[in-house]
Amino acid sequence: MPATAASKKRSQRFNVRASDREARLIRLGAERRGVNITSFILESACVRAEQEIADTRSFKLSAKDWQKFSEALDRPAQLKPRLKRLFSESTVLEQS
Repeated sequence: MPATAASKKRSQRFNVRASDREARLIRLGAERRGVNITSFILESACVRAEQEIADTRSFKLSAKDWQKFSEALDRPAQLKPRLKRLFSESTVLEQS
């Protein structure tokens, strides 16, 4: 979240319920980032909301660019050994 957004007066309230595990995870994340829980949750939620909004926006391409885009989508997937190894490793959450 931009610094200007964090300094704006907050007037809206959200009430959420979390499991013990979710609450511990959020507290740990906030602590590691060095921010309070409210800032951590708002920043995380805003980033995710921006991603969702960006994913649903449409875009326009020229016929030539559309052809290149379509060809790229139609190409067979390529095996990426380093990526495969990364996804086979346990995550930080799974290790605790």
